[in-house]
Amino acid sequence: MKPNNIKRNITVLAVTAVIGTAAIVACNKKLDVTDQNNPTVQSYFKTATELQNGVNGIYSILRAGNLVGREWFFTHDMRGAETAAGGSQLEAPRAELLKQASPSASNTVITSVWSGCYQMINRANLVIAKAPDVTDDVASRDISVGEAEFLRAWAYFELVTMWGDVPMYTEPIATPSDYKGKSSAADIYSLIISDLTDAAAKLPDAQSQPGRATKGAAYAMLGKVQMQKGDYGAAKDALLKIYGKYNLVPFLHNFDGDVKLGGNQIATGNEYNAESVFEVAFVDKGDNNFNWGYTGEGPTANASTMRSQEYGIVWGNVVPSDAVLDEFEPNDPRYKYTFFESGDMIETMAGTQTGTQLTESGMNVAQSTRNGVKKKRVYRKYSILDWTADGFHPDGLNQRIIRYADVLLMLAECEAEAGTPANAAKYINEVRARPGVNMPPVTLATKNQAIAAVMHERTVELCGEEVNNIDILRWRAKGYYPSIRPDPKPGQVEFFPIPASETAANPLIK
Repeated sequence: MKPNNIKRNITVLAVTAVIGTAAIVACNKKLDVTDQNNPTVQSYFKTATELQNGVNGIYSILRAGNLVGREWFFTHDMRGAETAAGGSQLEAPRAELLKQASPSASNTVITSVWSGCYQMINRANLVIAKAPDVTDDVASRDISVGEAEFLRAWAYFELVTMWGDVPMYTEPIATPSDYKGKSSAADIYSLIISDLTDAAAKLPDAQSQPGRATKGAAYAMLGKVQMQKGDYGAAKDALLKIYGKYNLVPFLHNFDGDVKLGGNQIATGNEYNAESVFEVAFVDKGDNNFNWGYTGEGPTANASTMRSQEYGIVWGNVVPSDAVLDEFEPNDPRYKYTFFESGDMIETMAGTQTGTQLTESGMNVAQSTRNGVKKKRVYRKYSILDWTADGFHPDGLNQRIIRYADVLLMLAECEAEAGTPANAAKYINEVRARPGVNMPPVTLATKNQAIAAVMHERTVELCGEEVNNIDILRWRAKGYYPSIRPDPKPGQVEFFPIPASETAANPLIK
């Protein structure tokens, strides 16, 4: 299999049938055989290849519409401080997350993310439970277990940071009544840390197929989790294990990918580059299709993402907030790398053609204000406008879940919390000196200065990358609003309500 084929082949393969569990019983009651074309949980997962197929099924849910393909980025960005409504076209469930301090339990966006996370968890549990029976290739088996643990940890981290106490399942569901009550957030964090620690021990430094979890991804995720839990010492220990093992690349190389119009490949991008720690694979087939079933699978399933479309100039659901626009220093080139605004050139094919100019009348979005100047603006990150201004075009730009700049800024925050501001400045300045940015270095003398510098740098470097919501929760818990800066979302509740569909079905949740 070619290395990049994971973008096309992270699918369930046989797992859909396995999860469905079907036994074929002949009319003759003495005959009880299994249909080899429809394997059961009992008959499958006997080899390392079959176990990896099970892991592929976890990845397929990760990139589906319930999660990273669509609703996941809305959940984070609507709750963070970096977006505003693009206009009245922003659908009601997303507008509710953006504008209301506490969403309703019937909100379809949070219901989708909740469901997607637990689908990932159940599939991961199945792989982990079946692994001991696989003996034909122990090394491959253990890597699959490490991937399943990493992906289960990712899903539980999404749940615990956004919902707090949630049900904890560590075994595959066997019957429709296998409900669990809520476990404490502390217990969920313990499971996540255990999973990531074991995953780091099992996973290789580099996978045979790009896009799969690696040792570096496990350590980076472990650092992120420990920071959110408040253990900055443990976070620093995890992050230092990968310090220097990645490199910063030109800024825009972190947000491009394959773009296809019909049968013509017009861009290939810079995915899986030296800065990428973990990214979710998408592919543009050129057919303008999206997996609207949200969990559709199989080798022919659409594997595109809606990010560019949702945040673009046609649908225009989301625009950058005034606050995030004002956060950028006047001469920071990341401003132009992060946003398109009226007057900018698009369709330049990465600067190789003249392109066309964005106009106010040609952008179906609300205006935003930067330093008193009103203009129409949209996010350039994860946008395909430099290649095509198609009215509707689900795309194949991989979502970079963790990149090395994030790791450096997490290390800076760990140093700030430890009261070593000069060390925090060192990591911040590595990011500020990144290729094509070259911003002046910062000098920090106090903890508060260091915290403020971290908050600023994470905003301008990582805005629009679905980290701000989690940052806000962490910094609010530390009391940095308003001691360091004003709370960007005052009055916002800490956790989502558990979806009404879950409380209606699960008698152990009240």
